[in-house]
Amino acid sequence: MQKLLALSLVILLAAAETSHAKYRNGGRGGRGGRGAKAIFIFGDSLVDSGNNNYLNSLAKANFAPNGEDWPNHLGTGRFCNGRLVADYISEYMGTEPVLPILDPKNTGRNLLRGANFASAGSGILDDTGAMFVQRLRVSEQYNLFRRYKGQLATFVGGRAADRIVAAGLYSFTIGGNDYINNYLQALSARARQYTPPQYNTLLVSTFKQQLKASSTRDLYNMGARKISVGNMGPIGCIPSQITQRGVNGQCVQNLNEYARDYNSKLKPMLDELNRELRGALFVYVNAYDILSDLVSNPGKNGFTVSNSACCGQGNYNGLFICTAFSTICNDRTKYVFWDPYHPTEKANILIAQQTLFGGTNVISPMNLRQLLALP
Repeated sequence: MQKLLALSLVILLAAAETSHAKYRNGGRGGRGGRGAKAIFIFGDSLVDSGNNNYLNSLAKANFAPNGEDWPNHLGTGRFCNGRLVADYISEYMGTEPVLPILDPKNTGRNLLRGANFASAGSGILDDTGAMFVQRLRVSEQYNLFRRYKGQLATFVGGRAADRIVAAGLYSFTIGGNDYINNYLQALSARARQYTPPQYNTLLVSTFKQQLKASSTRDLYNMGARKISVGNMGPIGCIPSQITQRGVNGQCVQNLNEYARDYNSKLKPMLDELNRELRGALFVYVNAYDILSDLVSNPGKNGFTVSNSACCGQGNYNGLFICTAFSTICNDRTKYVFWDPYHPTEKANILIAQQTLFGGTNVISPMNLRQLLALP
C-alpha cells in the first residue's frame, strides 16, 4: 500500500506541475482526457481561494508573501504560499482550480467546472469569526450555490445544469474556526454556555441540519450527491495554539481531545445521512490523522519543522497572519505550516494525495478517486 501511495504521489505531483506550468503560460491545465466533473468547495480559510477579497473582511490573504509559489508570485487570497488541497483535486479532475464564487470572472464557461464558496473566518455556527466582520456564513455559501445553479442554467439550460450539479464533487472543510475563532476566544459566550463535549454535540447537530434535505434551499435538494466532509484537524498542533497555550513547542493535548471528540460524533452523523438521503454518498475525510502524521513524523515526508510556521511573528512564528512584516523561513518545503493556522503547499499536496488515493483509514467508505469514478 505504501508503494502504491508513493507512486500515486509522484503521478499527482507530475500532473500538478505540468498543469501549473500551463497556468504560467496562460493556458488551461489539467488532464482533459479524464473527463472532468465540476467541483464545489465549501468551508473556511483552509480552502478559501479568494472570496474574502471581495468582502469587507479582516481575514484576507491577497498580499505578499502569501502566494509566493503561485504563478507570478501573486497573493490570490489563499492562506498559503501556493496551492490548496482543493486546487490539486481540481487538477486531478482535469481542470484549472475553480474560481471564487464572488470573482467577477466566474461566468460563462468558467461556471462549467464549478465554483469555490469557502470563506476565511467562517464556521458551522453563524457567530463564529464575528471578529473578522464580514465572511460568508454557511447559509450564505448555500445561497450563493443556489444563485450559481441559476446562472449555470441560464448558460447551458436547466437539464444540462442539473446533470452538471448531480455529477459534481462537493467538498466541505469546516469546523476548526468554531474553536479557534469562537469557543477558545477570551470571554467566549459559547465556552460559558457549553462544556467541550456539549459544544461538539451542538456543532455536529447544526452541521447535520445544514447538510440534510429539510428545505428546498439545501444542497441535497439542489442536486448534490457526491459529498466529501473533512473532520477537524489537530488544532492543538497548529503554531498559533502552540505559541499561545503550548509548553516547550509541544502540541496542546486538551485541544486535540476536543477535536477528537468532535470527530467521534461527526462520522456517525455522516453514516446517518448516508442512510437517510437516498442516492447521496457522504465520504468522511480523516484530516486529523493525515495532518497528525505530518506533524509527528516530519522527516518521513521531507519536512524538518512541524511546530513552527514558515511565516509569522513571535515564538514558533505563531502570532498574527503572514504579512510583509513577518519573519519568513528560507525553505518553505521544509515546513508543514505556512502561517500560524494553515499548511504549506507541500503539505497540501500530501493531504490531497491521501484524499485521492488513500485507504479507508484516512478516507471512507472510499477515496476521492473512487468517488469521482462513480456515474
